[in-house]
Amino acid sequence: MTASEKRRTTAESRKRSVNRDLVELAALFFATGIADLFVSTLSNNRVGPALMFALGGLFIVSAALRHRWSHRPPRRTAASEPADAREWRLRATVRDVPGSLAALTATLAAHRYDIAAMQVLAVPDGAVDEFLLRTPDGTTGADIAEAARSGGGENVWVVRTDVHDLVDLPTRMLAIAGQAAGPGADLAQLIGTLLGPSCTVQRKTGRRGRDERLAGTTMLLHGRAGELLEAHRPPLPFTPAEFARAQALVRVHRESVAHGDHAAEPLSRDPA
Repeated sequence: MTASEKRRTTAESRKRSVNRDLVELAALFFATGIADLFVSTLSNNRVGPALMFALGGLFIVSAALRHRWSHRPPRRTAASEPADAREWRLRATVRDVPGSLAALTATLAAHRYDIAAMQVLAVPDGAVDEFLLRTPDGTTGADIAEAARSGGGENVWVVRTDVHDLVDLPTRMLAIAGQAAGPGADLAQLIGTLLGPSCTVQRKTGRRGRDERLAGTTMLLHGRAGELLEAHRPPLPFTPAEFARAQALVRVHRESVAHGDHAAEPLSRDPA
């Protein structure tokens, strides 16, 4: 900036400062005149002192009410009160691009759906995101599905669940595996517990040579000798990850049974 420009800027600033001072001085004279007129009017009236006392009392009461109002405890409105929560299991496929999962979770949060747990399940053509949600009372599966689709979810499945599914998944798996290793374990029941309350497991007789397979909402597993376990879950297709978990549970049960049989065999004694 040149010297002439600096002088011009300084002069303009000085002019603005003088103008501001003149306006403030004029406002002060106006306020003084109005106050004098008000006092003169009241002094010539008998009710003037009473009116002054009344105005003073009114200001004191207003200040006290304002202080009490500003320090009141926050009141919880009906909109902010937590409604009776309902648990749902939501499964949706999202595009394999950065930000897709964030967009879906932001949409669920905008609808006041609390994400209690989440896991990513691998599928041949990408990944499936599964959420355990707590929603306000009155929420339907159609509401959740619509919200998930608006957030970019595809192949959306929504089923009711219960609080048992909100347990940490590794903890739940270890508990079920411990029961499978125990004596007299009901393998079909444990598989149903593992795959959710909407899953049913049927025992069928069959040869061991039949391969275990997964097909949509049905999976076939080898149980005990000469037994096949057929699991169905119509509301929600099985994923390869769930199939692998069920197979691992069956292996734990088989090994526990095999070790139990060996332990029951009497020990052979060496000839004297």
